[in-house]
Amino acid sequence: MFVESCLEQLSGIESAVLDLEKAAPQESRAKVEAVFRAAHTIKGDAAAMGAAPLAELCHAVESVLAQVRDGSRPVDVALGGELLRAFDVVRSMVRRVRELLEDAGEATAEAAGEVARLTALAASPATPEPSAAAEDAPGQDAAGPGPEAAPPAWEGSRPRRLRDESLERIESITIPAGELDILVDRVGELGIVQARLESLARRLGDRDFMTVAEETGRLCALLRDQALGLRMLPLQVSFLKYRRLVRDACAALGKEAALVLDGENTELDKTLIERLNTPILHLLRNAVDHGIETPEKRRAAGKPVCGRISLSARQDGNEVVIEVTDDGAGIDADALWEHAVARGLADPGRSLSRQEKLSLIFVPGLSTASGVGELSGRGVGMDAAREGIESLRGDIGVDSEPGRGTVFTIRLPVSLAIIDCLEVRAGGQAFFFHLDYVEECLEVPRRQAADATRRVLDLRGKPTPMLCLAEFFALAGAPCDLDLPAHAVVVRAAGERFCILVDEVLGQKQAVLKHLGPALGHVAGILGGTVTEEGFMALVLDVPGLAQAALASPAGEKRRPGA
Repeated sequence: MFVESCLEQLSGIESAVLDLEKAAPQESRAKVEAVFRAAHTIKGDAAAMGAAPLAELCHAVESVLAQVRDGSRPVDVALGGELLRAFDVVRSMVRRVRELLEDAGEATAEAAGEVARLTALAASPATPEPSAAAEDAPGQDAAGPGPEAAPPAWEGSRPRRLRDESLERIESITIPAGELDILVDRVGELGIVQARLESLARRLGDRDFMTVAEETGRLCALLRDQALGLRMLPLQVSFLKYRRLVRDACAALGKEAALVLDGENTELDKTLIERLNTPILHLLRNAVDHGIETPEKRRAAGKPVCGRISLSARQDGNEVVIEVTDDGAGIDADALWEHAVARGLADPGRSLSRQEKLSLIFVPGLSTASGVGELSGRGVGMDAAREGIESLRGDIGVDSEPGRGTVFTIRLPVSLAIIDCLEVRAGGQAFFFHLDYVEECLEVPRRQAADATRRVLDLRGKPTPMLCLAEFFALAGAPCDLDLPAHAVVVRAAGERFCILVDEVLGQKQAVLKHLGPALGHVAGILGGTVTEEGFMALVLDVPGLAQAALASPAGEKRRPGA
């Protein structure tokens, strides 16, 4: 409980310190008070835990904050950096508090240097700034806030402990994330059993049995939605730390930029939030390094010296849309294409649209940077961002205009655990397609489908690439009667349409996605597995991966099973 409480306080502290660096004097009082109260809370809890060095460090921070509060020390970027550094040490000590309690000497040594630095800072002269806040705060001293002080803005957003001892009812409990994953998995399996029960009721034709099966299905759906909701978290849990990332990147490169956050309360599956961190990190670093110009260049271009980077999120149906925008130099699509041609990464004879040229930024090894820096320049970051997003069944696009800035748009499914699918049968086996990729289903003459020399379907006057699923996986048992029709599932991946030939379309189903495990690793064209209503294992196909694998294989070449 101590560690959880402190880490939550520290998350709010970092956000408030970053706000303080740019807040007007008349607006900074509430934020200073919030940081002060949080530091004071950590100090008191640390003292109660017997972590005296940690409490001493927090007290030294309080001494500096007291000077800010009474107006004798102004808040600037330098002071903000000192406070952030001190709270980084506090966070490190909190996370290892059990070790430090066992080794008091190590804890004292770790805190001593930081305490000495803060003590020297508090003793050094500072140019005071007029502060109405100092005049309006009588009766408060360095020991803590007055009795009328309001709690920090972030306090209460998530209950940490019972503050009123008279309460008898527990309002919330903490559950390990792994337990939630198991719960969602079990609920998904329950849904599969329910579907099998409903299928059995239809075959038996028993009306009472069918009524019970349908009611069970309704309750399963409610339970599934509730379980998935428990895994949903606001993006705020990860968005706040990106402000520090942008600040530190700007300091390292001698640039000025402010990160503006919007839509932090948009909710996403916790697994997605965790795996989204690396792509967002690459995009923000790229925005600072390649997007935002130096203060001199921005001034010469008539732009504000301080650049603007925006990180926004919104929900759009069953998807979450995340945009990373900057008002920097932008991307010259023609220059990017010429650079790709010079590096042998693009075909000079192929005519590309402006959007296709911009998409070259995701090509591995392509970078327009003049040199390799600490943050970027090796042509890896954008490729890593794209690969990370696609691994989450999402996609990423870019739009830019030279001199006006760049927008990266990410679209992700809200959840990864239970997905809507189209169930088909090919070569005697069941397969599932993620419904987001499916556009339509139609019948195709099997004689046309069996023509190995022609892998293009005339779809309403448009030639569309065609792939036979049974042939692709070298499955036996496909119908040989050329008079029977084949079924084509028209899908769209990476902006391109193509047809996948199957023997039968069974209908829309919900699938609980099971990963194949480390023994099999990543298999091209396969997203994972699920269980059918009959209780058999079936593969969930990765449509974009299937398209890439099919294009990489020579026409007509059969694949070994499992290849």
